[in-house]
Amino acid sequence: MLHELLLAVHITGVVGWAGLTAGGYFVLAGCGEAGFPRYAKLVYLQLLSALSIFATGLAMAAQAYGLLRPPLWISAALVVAAVMGALEAVHVAAARRGYRAYMRAVRPLVPLWAVGYVAMLYLMVFKPG
Repeated sequence: MLHELLLAVHITGVVGWAGLTAGGYFVLAGCGEAGFPRYAKLVYLQLLSALSIFATGLAMAAQAYGLLRPPLWISAALVVAAVMGALEAVHVAAARRGYRAYMRAVRPLVPLWAVGYVAMLYLMVFKPG
């Protein structure tokens, strides 16, 4: 029962984080600076979603495998999560500085987010190694 609850929160977090990040970015690209104040508020919901993904993923891994000797795919996921966490920190900090600073800081990082997201999906779905 606990695993199912953790998984539901985990998947909801993934949908929330990916949907808000991608959708918000495209809306912001279309609206420009005028839409930024509303978008900047979504950044905190994105962060909350990302934190829920990490916490529930770690809890499920600990429940299933323990944390002392996790499978290789969990170790790889933790490395990817650390990189994605750093990107989220840049994202939140940039959103506090205004539209132009945000676009300068975040736009170059979009490909890294995309690669990280695909890597996380791959690791979670296929669990290699």
